[in-house]
Amino acid sequence: MYSSKRIFNPDHVELSEISKTGYGLSSYEPDPDGDLLRSQRRAKSKVFDLIVCNEFDCFVTLTLDGDLIDRRDYGVIMNKLNNYLDNRVRRKGLYYLGVPELHKKGGFHFHFLCNAAALRLVESGTVSCAGHKRPIKIQTANRLHIPMQDRRIVYNVADWKIGFSTAIMTYGSPLAVGNYIGKYITKGEKVGGRWYYSGGDLERPILRYDNIDFDDVTDYTYAFDVEGIGQYKILKYDEEGAPIYGD
Repeated sequence: MYSSKRIFNPDHVELSEISKTGYGLSSYEPDPDGDLLRSQRRAKSKVFDLIVCNEFDCFVTLTLDGDLIDRRDYGVIMNKLNNYLDNRVRRKGLYYLGVPELHKKGGFHFHFLCNAAALRLVESGTVSCAGHKRPIKIQTANRLHIPMQDRRIVYNVADWKIGFSTAIMTYGSPLAVGNYIGKYITKGEKVGGRWYYSGGDLERPILRYDNIDFDDVTDYTYAFDVEGIGQYKILKYDEEGAPIYGD
């Protein structure tokens, strides 16, 4: 993004309350619904950054067995989950990005992107196939003549002992993976005060801020004006990282 005014700050890329007042927005009043949407967008943006900067090759879902743990007790659940994840971070070099999901009945389960080498994975005897919402048995896939290239092996996490688990190798572009896991943020609600969880030795984006003449920016995707604040030019990139220029 290019701006005709200096609204960016290396530490905080959003306007502060003082900046809003300085730009003639002294009548600004917090909007609870708008604040929630902004919080979701910020979380989703950070999730995208982590996905693009790291090589996550495995998507995991961890569920909880109500006979082994109280699926509604968030504190107990997070204690078990954090112990499990921290152990693998220290011993196996696990790095992960997770999103909690709250069931309508009050229980929890968790979706994670991670490095498969840090987990004990065993084949479940099922495969994930396009057109089937849930994994199906290999024999069923054979009977339906589903081509091998259209199947994804479904694994179980062997040492997740307090519930059911599935794991599948990621495929497609990082942006597609980001869209997939990002949907759990935008459709859900903040669980335990956090939109997502991350851990391990994760790479993070390096942000660069430059001062250049706004009029010198001629290669951009689109531009727009915000009355009383300034002009903006946006340069977007495709899934391969190539710039997308406007007409």
